[in-house]
Amino acid sequence: MKTRAAMFAALAWCALSCARAHAGDPPLAADSRQMPTQAIVGLDHIPTVVSDLERAQDTYRRLGFALKPGRAHANGLRNAHVKFEDGSGIELIAPPNEATDDLTREYLEHLKHGEGPAYLSLHARDKTALIAALNAAGIAFEDDGLLTLSDPRLRFLFFVRENRSPTDRPEHFAHSNSAGAMTGVWLALDAPSNAALKRLLLALGAGHARASVSVSGTMRENEVMADVFRVSNGRIVVVPKRADANDTRPIVGAEFQVRSLAETKRVLRASEMRFERADRRRAIRVAPDVAHGLWLEFDAEH
Repeated sequence: MKTRAAMFAALAWCALSCARAHAGDPPLAADSRQMPTQAIVGLDHIPTVVSDLERAQDTYRRLGFALKPGRAHANGLRNAHVKFEDGSGIELIAPPNEATDDLTREYLEHLKHGEGPAYLSLHARDKTALIAALNAAGIAFEDDGLLTLSDPRLRFLFFVRENRSPTDRPEHFAHSNSAGAMTGVWLALDAPSNAALKRLLLALGAGHARASVSVSGTMRENEVMADVFRVSNGRIVVVPKRADANDTRPIVGAEFQVRSLAETKRVLRASEMRFERADRRRAIRVAPDVAHGLWLEFDAEH
């Protein structure tokens, strides 16, 4: 784990409204992003493994995102960033053809299951407070420049203090689809993993509610009960992992706040990018087969 954490450190340190509150559970606010929270962590970025970085960059540009160029790493990894001013976003990562270290080996292993999110990074601006909260809750972690959790059920998570960079420029945030923030991440977890995540996020001050959500399209039969956690700059929605699901990845989707849904649609139509209406009235969704392994929801309901 320490080798993996050290390799991550080289990279990291440098739709869906809630409809009905579950009986007996705390009622969910009309917009879960307004739940009170004292969270000391927020959504940071989603490292997403792709087989062809140039093709993935072209896709995300056609989806209306500006891209910040990455760099060639000594281990052969190449990357590019969809970024927002708070440091959140999606990192597109292409590994070399052959493993050169533990980290490239992990990304190549992810690619065996297809393109898609490999990890989820949360930021903690106050690392001392983060460590104190983990210790107080008895949650084991390892800190080798990058903080990771010892629980194997949560190995998809890691913490950074800061993903904002002095090299960020206004043009890196000028997304033609009018997206201004990444406001949500959706996970699909089995019950033990969900319990471990709930214990973690509550220890870090996240707000929590149970809600009925639509996991696909707009049909009522697709609704399931979900755990919704409010962190400092958005929400984490956890739905049950289906027993028949083939995808081994816990991260399944991301939500983006847009200023104008009409402008988002215009950009997608001009680029001939397929999208569908999402569960909320003023939201649309791009499917995983378009967005390299995760669905993206563009939401104007804020």
